[in-house]
Amino acid sequence: MSERPGNEDRMIDRTQAFDRLSRDYGRFRPGYPAPVLGRLRSHVREGAHDSWPRPWLLLDVGSGTGISTRALRRAFGTEPRVVGVEPGHAMRDTADTADTADRIEYVDGRAEEIPFPDASAVLVLAAQAVHWFDRPAFYAEAARLLVPGGTVAVLANDRDWTVGTFVDAYESLMEEHGDDYRRDYRVHDTLGEMEAQDGLGEAVGFTTSWTRELGLEQFLGNAMSSTKMAAVRRGLGEERTRDALTALAGEHFPDGNVRIPYVTRLFLARRTS
Repeated sequence: MSERPGNEDRMIDRTQAFDRLSRDYGRFRPGYPAPVLGRLRSHVREGAHDSWPRPWLLLDVGSGTGISTRALRRAFGTEPRVVGVEPGHAMRDTADTADTADRIEYVDGRAEEIPFPDASAVLVLAAQAVHWFDRPAFYAEAARLLVPGGTVAVLANDRDWTVGTFVDAYESLMEEHGDDYRRDYRVHDTLGEMEAQDGLGEAVGFTTSWTRELGLEQFLGNAMSSTKMAAVRRGLGEERTRDALTALAGEHFPDGNVRIPYVTRLFLARRTS
C-alpha cells in the first residue's frame, strides 16, 4: 500500500482495517457472477503450457475472508493449489475457519511483497482489493510471480449508481457523511497500468451487470460491513446510520426487498515472457 516515508504505523493500521468487520464481511458481502469466473478460468487455461509446474498455483492477493478464494476453488476444481494472501489477522482467521473442507491455504503477506518464488504461479488475482495496494508495485510482483503465459487479474463488484435512483441516493449519503468518500474511488486505468508493467501485456476487460436482492437486515449487514460506511458511523453514530439506511431502503423498496444493481469488472493481462 502506498504510504509516505515515516508513516509506517499508518500503513500497518491500514492492513488491519477490516479486522473489526471480518465476521460481517464474510456473512454479507456478495460473491461474483458465474460468467465472470468462467471468463477468468478460460483466460488462464488458454495460456497454459506443458512446462507449467503442477499442481497449478492460484494466488488470491488481498483475499480477506476468502470469498474470492473459495470462488477460485469452485471455478478451477480440486486439482490446483489455491492460496489466499492476506495481511489482516482477523480476516485471515475468519477465512481459515470457513475453509476447512476446501483445501485452501492462507498466508500472511502484502500485495507488494508476496511470499512465493519467481515464476511459480499461473494466476495472481486481486478481487475487491487492488484500490488498497501500491498498484505499480503489485503489478511488478505479479510479473515476477507468474510463469510465462500466466494471468494477472483484477476483479471488482461495484454498485451501479447510473441505474435508478436508489444507489445514487446511497452513494450521496456516503459522500455527505464519509471521510472524503467518492463513489468512483475504485475507478482506475487498470488496463493501462497493466500494460505499463514490463513483462505484462495483452490486457483486456470484461464487464457484466446483475442485481442483488436482499432483505432489510441483509442490506443493513452488507452496508455496515464496509470500511467506508464505518466512516459514516463515526460521524453520525451507529443508531443514526442504521436509521438513515433503513429510511433509504423503505423509501425506495416499500416491499422490504432491496434490489441493488451491480456492475462486475474483470481486467486480465498475461505474462508475456
